[in-house]
Amino acid sequence: MRHYYMKVLLLAIILQSCKKEIILTPTANTNNPQLNATDKAVHSAYLKFKDKLNTAGISIGIFRNDSSFFYGYGETKTGNGTVPTKNTFFEIGSLTKTFTAIAIQNMLTENNQTIEKTIRSYLPDDLPTLQRNGVEVNFKHLLTHTSGLPYFPDNFGFGLYTNNIGNEFSNYDRNKLYTHLQNVHLRATPFTKWEYSNTGVGLLGTILEINYNSSYGAVLKNKVFTPLQLSDTKTDMGETDASRWATGYSKGRETPYWNSLNALNGAGVIKSTASDLIKYGLANLNPPNTPLGAAIAATHQITYLPFEDRDIIKINGRLGWFQLIHRDLPNESFIWHNGGTGGFSTDMFINKSKKSILVLLYNNDKGTVEREDFKLELLKIICQ
Repeated sequence: MRHYYMKVLLLAIILQSCKKEIILTPTANTNNPQLNATDKAVHSAYLKFKDKLNTAGISIGIFRNDSSFFYGYGETKTGNGTVPTKNTFFEIGSLTKTFTAIAIQNMLTENNQTIEKTIRSYLPDDLPTLQRNGVEVNFKHLLTHTSGLPYFPDNFGFGLYTNNIGNEFSNYDRNKLYTHLQNVHLRATPFTKWEYSNTGVGLLGTILEINYNSSYGAVLKNKVFTPLQLSDTKTDMGETDASRWATGYSKGRETPYWNSLNALNGAGVIKSTASDLIKYGLANLNPPNTPLGAAIAATHQITYLPFEDRDIIKINGRLGWFQLIHRDLPNESFIWHNGGTGGFSTDMFINKSKKSILVLLYNNDKGTVEREDFKLELLKIICQ
């Protein structure tokens, strides 16, 4: 029977891989007024790279010199002629992890604990202690992707390999997560190896639910969104204005939205707009003088020091965020996170020294080399 299922999986993977990718080229449609130097620099960069960006549309948010700028290019859906605006909704994927980190920092402060607290007491008694070589998993390990938990749970499902990952997320309930934790063997001793882990940050979202006896969405709304006045940042599509959504694309084809990641919501369920994400960036640039502000500031600590080199960038671990240094901007340091879902991709950069922010929202999941070049041009703008 096991061999039968493996054959079915292999066939599904082959059929999926045979689907020819449709490369999307955004239209020249824009709401960029091209009135000032920032407008013109952004427009010039877009025209330079637009034919290779592989997306239907882009929503851009920039904060520099104490002013916010918003630009839309292309379309919210291919052929509809509607340019994305600062109020268009996009899935932001793993940028959600930074919100989860702030909520966890706030929770630990409320409980008079630190990130060195082990997670054992926050989980059901019948689950085993997560440890390797005598080192128990604590909050610092989960926040820095050094817990030894895998990228995805071992029992996540075949959708991971057949481009049906959104369905696997929606079905991945707490019982499945607990089953994984019952059987997992940590891949390394905690805090000895960096390995990006949706499992680990998804687990943090579940811990928030257990601690507050509430849903992840309700916790984030009460503890983060409402205090920061992020009225267009949501976890549930039902709470958004359907007329303001961009359509997501994968391999150039429309793809279903990810409304729920279920027990892994903390890893990537949030939806937002360029306008709200610039507000969020400003709260990170200038945290309010409140316990929440202290939690925000705490997530900026460089905690896992070894840099990982990724060709044109190098990164190391903050708490939920990363520090990023670009090869072509070696004197600039960014607080950064990106995100990707089945139909969307996101980047957010905060430059504390220049007091500037860049938000990029695409409604296609696959990046290109030219997207990286476009991104660099925009980073140069916010570093001036």
